[in-house]
Amino acid sequence: MVKTQVQLEDWQYEATKRAGAVTSRSMSDIIREGLTLVLPKLGHGGQKPLAAIAGKYRPLSSQDLKDHDQGWVESIR
Repeated sequence: MVKTQVQLEDWQYEATKRAGAVTSRSMSDIIREGLTLVLPKLGHGGQKPLAAIAGKYRPLSSQDLKDHDQGWVESIR
């Protein structure tokens, strides 16, 4: 995460502070959620949920892996 500062209008600050108190969340968390909802609508991507890639990849058998990856697979078994 990147730490930043933002200036809010008084009503925005008070509303966010109240929402945080009601939901037991920080103001930062509420602001991040708001940005997560707004930015994709403006065409600025964002992260897609893992469910969005479900079924797009198939698992490989360990024989299909490169040597250094096979060693890692064996080390975690």
